[in-house]
Amino acid sequence: MSPAPLELWGLSPLWITIAGSILLLTVEFSMKEEGRRIAPILTGTILVLALGAVFRLLNHPPMPGSLFQGSVVMDLYSVTLTGICLLSALLACLFSASYMVREKAVTGEYYALLLLAVSGMQTLVISADFLTLFMGLELMSLSAYVLAGYLRTRERSTEAALKYFLNGVFASAFLLYGIAMIYGVSGSVRFQDIRLFLEHTHTYPLFIGLGVVLILVGLGFKVAAVPFHAWAPDVYEGSAAPVSVLLSTGVKTAGFGILARLFAEVFGLPGGWTAVIPVLAVLTMGLGNLGALTQTSVKRMLAYSSVAQAGYLLVGLSAASFAPADDVERSVAFYLLAYTLMTAGAFGWAAWASGKGETNDQLEDYRGLGLSHPFLGSMMALFLFSLAGMTPTAGFFGKYYLFKLAVDHGMVWLAIVAVLNSFISAFYYLRVVVYLFMKPLEGTGRELGTSFEVSLSFFLCAIGVLMVGFLKFPF
Repeated sequence: MSPAPLELWGLSPLWITIAGSILLLTVEFSMKEEGRRIAPILTGTILVLALGAVFRLLNHPPMPGSLFQGSVVMDLYSVTLTGICLLSALLACLFSASYMVREKAVTGEYYALLLLAVSGMQTLVISADFLTLFMGLELMSLSAYVLAGYLRTRERSTEAALKYFLNGVFASAFLLYGIAMIYGVSGSVRFQDIRLFLEHTHTYPLFIGLGVVLILVGLGFKVAAVPFHAWAPDVYEGSAAPVSVLLSTGVKTAGFGILARLFAEVFGLPGGWTAVIPVLAVLTMGLGNLGALTQTSVKRMLAYSSVAQAGYLLVGLSAASFAPADDVERSVAFYLLAYTLMTAGAFGWAAWASGKGETNDQLEDYRGLGLSHPFLGSMMALFLFSLAGMTPTAGFFGKYYLFKLAVDHGMVWLAIVAVLNSFISAFYYLRVVVYLFMKPLEGTGRELGTSFEVSLSFFLCAIGVLMVGFLKFPF
């Protein structure tokens, strides 16, 4: 097969989403109201087609190496992460369909931005050099900034966009400084060349070490790792709930996906500055859980929970200097899939239960909802059990693989800290379940309608949470 068709086929999920975003803008411009009505259907169809291309690539990978002269890599790891990002966008699209109608904010450009954001995520996870990495990061981030403030008439949404943008600018600056330092010392922006340079020198030159720390800071902002997490609760709470689904799952998948590749394949040499990662893991788990314990807003609690979940992923990254790269990447990718399903389900449920304007977001507003809506209430309970890591959910298997990786490579203390944090998190997750099923109804309770799209998204998340742990992973 000649190079051009090979590269077109290898990046087919990315081409589909980029072409889809252009198509949505064209439909919005030419068809006006009719275009806005069919925008979610078109977006869902485009994302399903892209996911179909991902499954095709998993079964028939185009080549084991890199494409575009080493700028991108399409191995099973990057294809798997591409699929997880697309799944996150599909769930956000399904939750958006009725939400945007309810909030009277239906526009075609919303769905075009969603596709552009997931295109940036895909570019980020397939990058094999820092130029492609930065291009994907900025495409994802710029789209996410606009999506965070999409409900312009809602003050919290505008505040969320501003905080997200300012923190994102700082993150990009740190990342660029880190890339510049590494390029200045190694003479290359390609991951493979940098790895060969480090193996040849047998040590970390000072500016390489500083560059690694700055890159960790820049990407730490994106994945909401402590101490770079302060923006996350305000942004996730202020954004429209379907946008929070995308920001808390898709953006985190892309960020951790590229972090795992960098620290497992490029920087993960024993004796390097990657020893700071276990410290970040402990701080992120601890402060995330402590923040969640004090919240009465369910959406804000889930935001702090998302910070704590980043800490569990950092436990897996902590073994990058000792474990084979495939083991680190497999464990991280599996947990990201489980995390996407359970977190998207929980945020989507919060969007459904909070009503118009998301005005019913306090724990007291959840009183008795599980009794008046037993089937949907049981789904929320399932998502929360999975987030707490209870067996036999996907969250349990995901944490097991991450913690086992730490134990197998001499970091038993870190695994113990992670398990203790999981026990702490069970309190605030189960507190929501108590309000759903064990608090008496006030009056007749609230009646909440459920659209087909919302029911489908809950069903997909629930089936995934129950089944993922028993399926064979692609690599």
